[in-house]
Amino acid sequence: MRCDGCGASAPALKTVRCREDRERRGALCGPCWEPLRELVWIIVGPVAAWGTCRACGEWVSVNDLRDAKPGGRRSAPSGTCVDCR
Repeated sequence: MRCDGCGASAPALKTVRCREDRERRGALCGPCWEPLRELVWIIVGPVAAWGTCRACGEWVSVNDLRDAKPGGRRSAPSGTCVDCR
């Protein structure tokens, strides 16, 4: 995914909706979301972002994977989970 604020790429970003104009939606990285947190709501995104740990094989949130890369099991991202670091 790409951040609508700065263009950074990440496996998972916050999907947000503007509190004033409820039709405005987008995806923001942490640094772009932080100054806008009072102006937007975090909402459910179009898909759940799950990936697999290369060490233990568990399915975990992509946000909990270090060095997440595409091409894991069932074409999901894979990396190293928090428990295996």
